[in-house]
Amino acid sequence: MPDNGGAAPKKICVITSSFPLNPEDARAAAGLFVLDFSRALAELGHKVTVVTPDKIPGRKENFPGLSVHWFPWMGGRKVLAAMKPYNPIDALAFLSLFRRGARCLDALAKEEGFDHVMAMWAVPAGYLAMGLKKRHGIPYTTWCLGSDIWTYGRYPILKGMVKRVINESGLVFADGLKLAEDASKLSGRPCPFMASSRRLDCSLIRPLDLPAGYRFLFIGRYARVKGVDILLDAMEEYAGLGKDGRLYMFGGGPLAGLVQERAAGKALQGRVIVGGFADEETVVSYLNACDCLIISSRMESIPVILSDALRMGKPVIATDVGDMGRIMRKDGAGIVVPAEDPRELCKAMQEMANGKDKECAAGVKKLAAEFDIKRIASEWLEKI
Repeated sequence: MPDNGGAAPKKICVITSSFPLNPEDARAAAGLFVLDFSRALAELGHKVTVVTPDKIPGRKENFPGLSVHWFPWMGGRKVLAAMKPYNPIDALAFLSLFRRGARCLDALAKEEGFDHVMAMWAVPAGYLAMGLKKRHGIPYTTWCLGSDIWTYGRYPILKGMVKRVINESGLVFADGLKLAEDASKLSGRPCPFMASSRRLDCSLIRPLDLPAGYRFLFIGRYARVKGVDILLDAMEEYAGLGKDGRLYMFGGGPLAGLVQERAAGKALQGRVIVGGFADEETVVSYLNACDCLIISSRMESIPVILSDALRMGKPVIATDVGDMGRIMRKDGAGIVVPAEDPRELCKAMQEMANGKDKECAAGVKKLAAEFDIKRIASEWLEKI
């Protein structure tokens, strides 16, 4: 029987623009956390309905324990954070999302009689939840993502929408420490931090026949904000010092061509192995086989891959941006380096390869416990 801690089962609606089509949907990013959070609620004995904009094309899969409703909109598989509100086509897509999402939610609210709504994230889910509260009186929680405050918060109209969504919420959280502070400044109300994480299916681990030597790993978008150019500069310096080791990279994005071109160049040939977007099997297999994860971002909050690495027992080299420095220093789970500094990143790589990773083991284990998804779901249920 599901364990709901003795509390009466609730009918919970999760509204999100981030939900995977299937477990192999590596582009879903934050959606994989939404999926596992929803699953954890269901395992705790609650009825969970997920409402999300449709992604066309793509193979959809039913997730046991969850009722998922995909509503049509004009955006297809567009990434919301990359859409521009001042672009007429994107503006029409946003409008269709709000209108069609509201219709879907109204029908489900009458049919299901929701007790509470979890809006992931302030835009667009929080706006939809706010409308549902106004029409049906259903309380909601808003969980803010970085794009809510740092992207949409830059546009005058959307900034006002985000502020209103937060202030109308019964509860509000942010998935980062700095993000929580900025959300509080924007809204004028406390916005506590609540960690986001996901489960990893370790039964998917496959043996990898990787060459000997220290193994660094990068999993993320090939984009300037992720600092892939800095990482490649650092790896080039590392290789130039005659150090043994390789860098395995998985992702995709606007700098994919640059990453592949530099990896094939004389300085890094055979030292950098480039792959595409990583599905869960690839993530767990390479985290298991590699020695250290590198997060080289220029801007970041707390990426899901950070908690993935910790829960797989791996130390992390992370740039001192967003919340990563504060989190990593607290328990000594890795090395923190300045952003945009390939020399310091190279030094950290040398430290790890020289045995620093073993010193981080206790800190990795301690910090990993804070990212347990079932504990996070249970804490939220207690608060509502």
